[in-house]
Amino acid sequence: MKHTISGTVRNRAGVLERVAHAFSEFDVNIKSIAVSETDLFDTSRMTIVVEGHDREVQKITRMLKKFKDVVKIDDLARKDFVDRELALIKVSTQSESISQVSQIAELFGARAIAVGRSTITLELAGETEKVDGLITMLRPLGIRALARTGRVALLRGDEV
Repeated sequence: MKHTISGTVRNRAGVLERVAHAFSEFDVNIKSIAVSETDLFDTSRMTIVVEGHDREVQKITRMLKKFKDVVKIDDLARKDFVDRELALIKVSTQSESISQVSQIAELFGARAIAVGRSTITLELAGETEKVDGLITMLRPLGIRALARTGRVALLRGDEV
């Protein structure tokens, strides 16, 4: 099962390494990880997506709650949350494929952010499935480079 682990940690050297190591101890592979400062300069939000058994993920989150630099950690798998991912996709273009790339980009709500002689770079922010869909549609046209942020997530509503 896919789990989205979200939490806040103290913004200190080595915290990311210690948190990532906890997953490797249980042989749970991290699919994506996104970390950035919050509105508080000394705190960062960490969003980690893993594919693993519920029992192992529960053990990991219990372990992480004991870490001194972990302020709060939560498995959002069974909660209502919003998530987004950012993707930058550089696609090969020839004169006959430019309109096709433009139509696909428009369909997914992506926008062109850079144009070269033989490439166009698109930006898309959205749910992981939407990003996956755009990539699938562009692959036959020739993706030259791809960068994805990984998922960032927050609980819906008033809960923090």
